[in-house]
Amino acid sequence: MIGITAYLGVPVQVRESLTFTPPAIPVLRWLTHPGGNTPPELHGKLLATLFGNRPVFFAALVNSITVAGIVALHRPESAFTWWFAGEVVICLVRGAVLLSALSRAAAGRPTPTDLHLAMSLLWGISIGVGAFLTIGSRDWTVAAIICLSAAAMAGGSCLRNYAAPRFAILVILLTLAPVMLAAAMSGQPVMLIVLVQVPFFLLSMTMGALRLNRLLVATMQAERDNEYRALHDPLTGLLNRAGLERGFADWRGDILLYLDLDGFKQINDRHGHATGDSLLREYGRRLRSITGPAALVARIGGDEFVILADRAMTGDAEALRTAIAAALHQPFVLPEATLCSGASIGIACTGGDPSLPALMAAADRDLYAMKQGRAEDHLLRTADRVGG
Repeated sequence: MIGITAYLGVPVQVRESLTFTPPAIPVLRWLTHPGGNTPPELHGKLLATLFGNRPVFFAALVNSITVAGIVALHRPESAFTWWFAGEVVICLVRGAVLLSALSRAAAGRPTPTDLHLAMSLLWGISIGVGAFLTIGSRDWTVAAIICLSAAAMAGGSCLRNYAAPRFAILVILLTLAPVMLAAAMSGQPVMLIVLVQVPFFLLSMTMGALRLNRLLVATMQAERDNEYRALHDPLTGLLNRAGLERGFADWRGDILLYLDLDGFKQINDRHGHATGDSLLREYGRRLRSITGPAALVARIGGDEFVILADRAMTGDAEALRTAIAAALHQPFVLPEATLCSGASIGIACTGGDPSLPALMAAADRDLYAMKQGRAEDHLLRTADRVGG
């Protein structure tokens, strides 16, 4: 699970290979909003659950068609025949829309989310209308069947849609409100018990949907936090080695830079580890600022950093190395001290073996060669001074 974007009006990536388009119709957008203080980055994952629970979904379709068919056979009247035909059409369209949405999501294409949600609401209305007609017929055999079926459908709706409590509550209400109305109009005193039972059922389903929603959001938040900690360095907030490997799998750039900070051990020894930690955080901030949001920046060791960049975004590799070196040589004004440091930077460009270990090894060799060159230059300057 990676890369969840804003929910309102933007396709949301909920898994590495599965995306769903948020509703475009304002009322459906409001109905599917999880409510509360749910972090926006979780909205896409919650939306995706409305396309899940496929066994429950298709079982409900089969059950509603079966029940409507039994009622139509038992009461061969035009109203029940039309209701059965409507149920068949609605269920077939719902199934086709769901399969289309899953297929399009897997291909990264826009999904018919509004139609999927609208068909769910229409299905709830159809169940409610069937219950109203059946109870109104005063055929208590089929009335008992349809009432049990409507209750089961409402419970299934809660189970499938609790990620969007407002939507789940509306589907339940559309399904069961006609049952209450038909019971009140039946003239049968025994049916008045429905006027007591259904409100309690609605209340319990509403409370259940809200509770399950809170549990789901808490679980998703915990998963998100755990994944972030697993992929990021806790000190700098940059990617760690595992995060770098994960990011490299989807990377389409062509430059890898390997950085080794100059004199970091001496800074730690002289000023203490707290100052060293502050310096590392500042290094991370400067690297992110220089390379931009498209680059991947990782801290893979104590004072070692790796950057995955794209020449199309950052320019020539040598120019990028020069810009980074210049920025890191600027003084770091920390609460503890003002420090001057720098970094040795090696470069590797894609070509040949494109694996991350191969690129890092090539950049490390380039870094070592730069250090060797600087050491030789230092020896030559020292020799010149002595000779002079």
